[in-house]
Amino acid sequence: MIDLGTGDGRAVLAEVLADPEALVLGIDADARAMAEASRRAARRDPDPATRRAWFLAVGVERLPPELAGIADRVTVRFPWASLLRGALGLDPDVTGSIGRLVAPGGRLELTLSVAGRDAPAVTGLAGDVDAAARARIVAAFAAHGLELVAIHPVTTADLATLHSTWARRLRAGGDRPAWRVAFARPVRAVG
Repeated sequence: MIDLGTGDGRAVLAEVLADPEALVLGIDADARAMAEASRRAARRDPDPATRRAWFLAVGVERLPPELAGIADRVTVRFPWASLLRGALGLDPDVTGSIGRLVAPGGRLELTLSVAGRDAPAVTGLAGDVDAAARARIVAAFAAHGLELVAIHPVTTADLATLHSTWARRLRAGGDRPAWRVAFARPVRAVG
């Protein structure tokens, strides 16, 4: 699994604790934000051969090509700046970087809350993404082989599973609308 835009890395640690089989890579442009979670992961499992939580400091625009297609699950939780624009399909290069991470049969799970200069890209009407924004997001990820699975407003139950510090800070799902958008990369038959 890859948690893109992982911030403080809390979600990465929660994922490895919840699933004893999980290998999770947290990626964020800001190494300082992930430093404590990285130290905690190394203390918990000091042997690199068995470590299940890893952290990589790199911007989404510069993801190594070796990461293409390796993740059975990619999460992006409350992104901002260029990562948000890519998740909204507004920056084709960043959208492509996100989409390339997903392996055949894998899923991409976006949790989005839009404000500030990105707000005009989405209209929160009754907790839903407007038709134009939805069509743009779906088309942007379809161009990278991903198919829409679901889109819905964030629920209280969703918030409990996200392990996101930003969700609390943003008051997402309460005062501030947020959406879950899920895509899947189909497994193509070879024939």
